[in-house]
Order: sequence, then structure tokens, then C-alpha cells
Amino acid sequence: MKDTKAKVLFLKVGKVTITLLQNSKRKEMISGIKKYPVSNSFLTKTGFRDDEQGDLEHHGGENKALFLFSSKTYEEINKQCNTNFKIDEVAHFGENIILSNISESDVCVGDIYRLGEAKIQITQPRQPCWKLSANTTIKDMTKFIFQSGLTGWYAKVLYEGTICVSDELILEKRNYPNLSIKKLNQLIVNPLLDEKATQEALNCKELGKPFFESLLKRYTLKEKDEQFSFYHT
Repeated sequence: MKDTKAKVLFLKVGKVTITLLQNSKRKEMISGIKKYPVSNSFLTKTGFRDDEQGDLEHHGGENKALFLFSSKTYEEINKQCNTNFKIDEVAHFGENIILSNISESDVCVGDIYRLGEAKIQITQPRQPCWKLSANTTIKDMTKFIFQSGLTGWYAKVLYEGTICVSDELILEKRNYPNLSIKKLNQLIVNPLLDEKATQEALNCKELGKPFFESLLKRYTLKEKDEQFSFYHT
């Protein structure tokens, strides 16, 4: 019996654009964060064929080929921030896919899912940077996403294929039930919150390298860690 976890509500792709910034220490934002709804797209090993990223050092690539978000996450952000972001508009958080009936609590690193014609594996939470504040025009949005854990999550592509709106997200395998996206987001804020889980995460071969390196540094340096001071502001 298939284990359907969610359905694709919206699928979004976009080209790299340049946005001039005001009241910011940066003059412009060069990014593919502004993605727009489409009915379908072909998912390759490095992302949707119709999609672009503006910063290939921190976004895109095989381990961050697909960025998934949830309608529940949108609802919670709107509730806590007193905002009214619409899920059927341009991507406010750079998401490729918005799913129904699922959240960061329900997805674990290493999970393997069937999604349309494709098969994907979850690699890590999204690590929020200053572009979330710039794109939403809310100064503390990046800090809020980091602290709240309402991040969405990345996946790599095991099998390429077309994904369409209304396709089902079907769980095929789960190897790390203790390492949900929610748990990982809690650990990156405070690795000592659950040291056993932190150790499990650091030994998890499926955890994305960028998140692994951030977590290891935070666990090693503890309160001396300042790695997020630049990318959050």
C-alpha cells in the first residue's frame, strides 16, 4: 500500500533577476528567488529544466536540486508574522514546490519519495540567508525563519522526470526517523538541546554537506559561533 504524504499544490520556476535594494547594506539582489507558478516541469539532477539560481555557491547543485515548502508552513509564517503571503503567487521564499498536508515535522533527512515521474531524497533543511528579508521586504524575516524552523527542505534527484500540479508525494523509504527537518532546525540553533540527536545527525551520511558543516561548527564553537552573522543580515 502506497504511503501518500501530500500533493503538489503549486510548482514554481523562475529566471535570475536583479532587484535594486533600499535601506540595505547591499545595493542589489541577484537571485532566482522570484519563481512563478507553472503546471508542470521536467526535474533534472540539478533542478527543474525551466529554473535558475543566481548564487550557485549556496543554492542549486545536485544536493539542493529541489526546494520544497508546504502550505502549512506558509500558514504558520502568516500567523506568527501577521502577514498575508499567498501561496498561488510569485514565490516569497524561493520555493519550487508547495505541498499540502505536511510540514517540517513530517519529513526526515534521507527520506526517499516518489513525486510524479521523479524520485527524490531529502538532504537538509533550507538554511535561510538575507535574501528572504530582501525578497519579503521584512527586515527580520531571515532571523525569524532561522529561529522558528519554518524553513522548508531540499532534496536531491535520484530519478529524473516530469512533475505536475496535483502529483502525489509518496514515501518509499525512511532511514532516520529521529532526524526530522524540525529537529535539525532545532539543533542548528542549539546543538546541545539534544546532544544524542546532534551526534546522530553528524554521523548521518545522507545529511547535506553545507548543513553538516554548519552544525559541526556550531556544535564545536557553541556560543562563539558567528557563522550566521553575515548571511542573516
